[in-house]
Amino acid sequence: MDRAHAKTMLFVLLGTVPVVVVGAGVVSFLLLRAGYGLVVGALLPFAVSLLLVAALGAVLGRAAGGPRNRNDV
Repeated sequence: MDRAHAKTMLFVLLGTVPVVVVGAGVVSFLLLRAGYGLVVGALLPFAVSLLLVAALGAVLGRAAGGPRNRNDV
């Protein structure tokens, strides 16, 4: 049962990452069309998406890992 829980967390991560990256691409396109510079328009959305994916991976990895010691069960 614990292995199925870990796989579910992995599939959530695999489904969420493309959505976050596509969202960053759309935001980047809109910012560049609005006249913002290259740093704000192109790099900032992808840096934020990188941080979001890393945080989501850490949270889901922690949730999939289960309790650290037997007393937490």
